[in-house]
Amino acid sequence: MSTQPQLPPGPLSFAPLQTLRFMRDATGFMRECRTRYGDPFTAPLPVGNVVVTGDPEGIREIFSADPALFEPLGNLILAPAVGDNSLLLMGGQRHKRERKLLMPPFHGERMRAYGQMMRDLTLESTGTLRPGGTFRAQDITQAISLEVIIHAVFGIKEPERVRRYREVFASYMESYTPLLMAARPLRRSFGGMGPWARFQRHVAELDQLLTEELATRRGREESHIDILSLMLAARDEDGQPMKDEELKDELRTLLIAGHETTAIGMAWALYHLHRNPETLERLVAELAPLGATPEPEALMKLPYLGAVCDESLRLHPVLAVVGRRTLAPFTLRGRELPAGTGIMAAICLAHVDPKLYPEPDRFRPERFLERKFTPFEYLPFGGGARRCIGAAFAQYEMRVVLGTLLAAHRFSLASDKPERPVRRNVTIGPGGGVELVYQGPRHGALA
Repeated sequence: MSTQPQLPPGPLSFAPLQTLRFMRDATGFMRECRTRYGDPFTAPLPVGNVVVTGDPEGIREIFSADPALFEPLGNLILAPAVGDNSLLLMGGQRHKRERKLLMPPFHGERMRAYGQMMRDLTLESTGTLRPGGTFRAQDITQAISLEVIIHAVFGIKEPERVRRYREVFASYMESYTPLLMAARPLRRSFGGMGPWARFQRHVAELDQLLTEELATRRGREESHIDILSLMLAARDEDGQPMKDEELKDELRTLLIAGHETTAIGMAWALYHLHRNPETLERLVAELAPLGATPEPEALMKLPYLGAVCDESLRLHPVLAVVGRRTLAPFTLRGRELPAGTGIMAAICLAHVDPKLYPEPDRFRPERFLERKFTPFEYLPFGGGARRCIGAAFAQYEMRVVLGTLLAAHRFSLASDKPERPVRRNVTIGPGGGVELVYQGPRHGALA
């Protein structure tokens, strides 16, 4: 007589309570569970009982397995924001086809063609700063990142159209709140009132904007280097282009995956650099030979700048976990799990493993110069067949924007009060936005 496989131990509390704890402090919740129950453990979340591992070997087993063994796990959370045709929610052959169509714009020369634009937008963003004035770092990094999306993805340069896209995108992102993300019962209009009705109005507004853009672009013959043009020109193995509904959902995905995520990583980097003067001094010394407005490709060759970006994403991964659901029995860390089991690779746990990262809560970029970490030990962009297709683009943008800001300008923290991570929607960012004081241009900079 066969017995049903037993899931690993874990908290037995009412699932909504565990969801609230996970939403408020994913890393703290996961650390507590691992300490109490070991690795892997089972957590009751909105998507059901999920088996979680932060062990590099467990993560390797998930990422190295045949992708056909899994389907996406994040539909409940992500579908309202990115749409059912998003790469993030696809499985099987459809995921493989869509990924192949979307990959080319994010690599090689095509990606590097955006470097000068990233640098120029960064310099423009600081034009209104005055010495002694305070500002939130995340406001500036989000503004830069959104402008990069508008220019690089959509190829839009006309000031009035840029302004419209900026307003529609910002309202759309702000209206998808953590409560809507986690609580399905709140996804009701209540007679046209409430947060869900407000979000749906912004969904319709964005959809109309994208519909207009696609209609305009499909009638053009001229060549463009923006990502949307490359997506419109892409053909699958059968010679078929992407449909409008697929394009619109992928554009929504790029907006979410490529906007707040990169901006949050840069804001955290600015926070930690200015809390650790010796780290900032080392980075500024590395930047100094490149002058006030370094070339993007020169910035990409700076090892310490790269290490600063990597350490920021280690300490504060924008996504705490990545999930799958098994389509067949699957063995994780020697434990057989039945088909239909949700499993998660806990990025937030792998990144604070003291065996891999001594003094894991300390901001220490040097660790990335001292050794190379495997894709199962350091995974800010997920891994396996579903690793973020925009990872190289995000890393490139982080280095260009941070390097440009710090080569040209001097800042200081406005307060000694520590920043605490808070959930914004899908992402987790600094609660106070990292308030900085502008100290003026570096000596001779921007003269």
